[in-house]
Amino acid sequence: MTEYLEQRRRNERGMTLVEIMVVVVIISLVVGVVGVQVMGQLNRAKVSTARTQIRQISDALELYKLSYRNYPSTAEGLQALTSAKGGEEPIMSSVPEDPWGKAYVYIYPGTHNVGGFDLMSNGPDQVQGGSDDIGNWDSAPVK
Repeated sequence: MTEYLEQRRRNERGMTLVEIMVVVVIISLVVGVVGVQVMGQLNRAKVSTARTQIRQISDALELYKLSYRNYPSTAEGLQALTSAKGGEEPIMSSVPEDPWGKAYVYIYPGTHNVGGFDLMSNGPDQVQGGSDDIGNWDSAPVK
């Protein structure tokens, strides 16, 4: 009987260290794969948001040009859209920041859009001129 109890106690001791390590490794791999997928989706969503905001601000700049016969200068910047001019209401109540928390870059006259303006976000890397810049010359569709 005691041999039976000893055998039973040995079987009930729980998981070995190797078994626990295998479970931890499997969980880590699953979390790593899911984390990479989620981060990729977040970045795509931010790029899409930036494109949408650039279109909205571009529309406001076109409205500004219709009202005042020219785009704001680079020195006036996008803040010209939020200030009342000539007794008229401002075109925008506020200019949003890009999805990475930085101000959009506005240049008039534009270098990419000759005769117009350039409006851009420096993108995820926040370096102007990088391959991930998002601008109003970028014709990629919003998904």
